[in-house]
Amino acid sequence: MSLTDTIRLYLDEQRRILEAFPVEAVERVATLLFETYESGGTVYAMANGGNAGTLDHFYCDFKHHPFVSESKTEQLPSDVRRLAFVNLSSSAAELTGLVNDLGADNVYAASLAPFVTSKDLVMAFSGSGNSPNVVRALEVAAKAGAGTFAMTKGDGGRCRELAEICLVVPGTSTFPGQTGKNDNNFHFEDAMLSLNHILVGLLKERVAAGSRTAAP
Repeated sequence: MSLTDTIRLYLDEQRRILEAFPVEAVERVATLLFETYESGGTVYAMANGGNAGTLDHFYCDFKHHPFVSESKTEQLPSDVRRLAFVNLSSSAAELTGLVNDLGADNVYAASLAPFVTSKDLVMAFSGSGNSPNVVRALEVAAKAGAGTFAMTKGDGGRCRELAEICLVVPGTSTFPGQTGKNDNNFHFEDAMLSLNHILVGLLKERVAAGSRTAAP
């Protein structure tokens, strides 16, 4: 296969995934996000590997983008409610400390347990759906009565059983680097960032509508 054909393979697979994308799951988590925002709850998010880095993008977008003007020159007034967003993957000091003391499988559960409440939304990202640290944190979140969302691929693993809402990225891949145990992994990671942008845009629309309603 030529380089051109291999590149087209990736893009063709991506198009098929987008055509089959579980929009209903996105709609459901958007509704849960709105409820969390309006109740003053906190969004907690977790992932492993490169996806943990993507959560820094989530953090920046969720914290700021819905709360700036369309011109991006000023923030919305301070009386407009902000969204509290915590990236459980962000601190190398916290992560390594918890791993050292409590073990890798407990790292997110230990970080989450003292703070999560029934007003919160816990978002978990695991390609396999079976990452022990993500699974244990979802169990903690469910016990606290928090809303839970997981994004996975393949059969969804344990996350599909535990999360209130589970988005399973559809499809399979023959593109180099995302076959075997890594099946569809690149497309999963692409879809994760797309989900971020969809949710942030929808929240921005919701915040703007609320600001107009509250205006004298």
